[in-house]
Amino acid sequence: MKHRLKTGDLCLIAALLLALVGGGAWWLINYANGRNTSANGPLVVTQSKDGFRRVDELARDATFTVETNGTGSGQDADGGENVISLSEGRVEVKSANCGNQVCVEHAPISQAGEQIVCLPHGLVVEVVAEESDAAALR
Repeated sequence: MKHRLKTGDLCLIAALLLALVGGGAWWLINYANGRNTSANGPLVVTQSKDGFRRVDELARDATFTVETNGTGSGQDADGGENVISLSEGRVEVKSANCGNQVCVEHAPISQAGEQIVCLPHGLVVEVVAEESDAAALR
């Protein structure tokens, strides 16, 4: 007895093949060719509510200081200072002159979507896939 594929079976096989080819094409366009605007991968966007903005490739090694205006009374009245360090594909706040030190105690970040925030200084350091993904500070 000979088995023949029915029309419904052929349609199902064709639909599965089409879905497989379409999924492969989508993957190639979005990931294999690089979805990031940076040729070296994720970006680090450092910005403050005072208008400071700096964009670095996460793969880059750099250390820089961000100074912000005074935010009130006490230790932060004269302005803020945060030292940001990028190394080995991670970013962290090495030091800050704020009172709570939450940003300094935060673990280093390296994945798109992760952030380190210093609320007393109004500073956000985040890893993004594209610069346009960064949070908008006002």
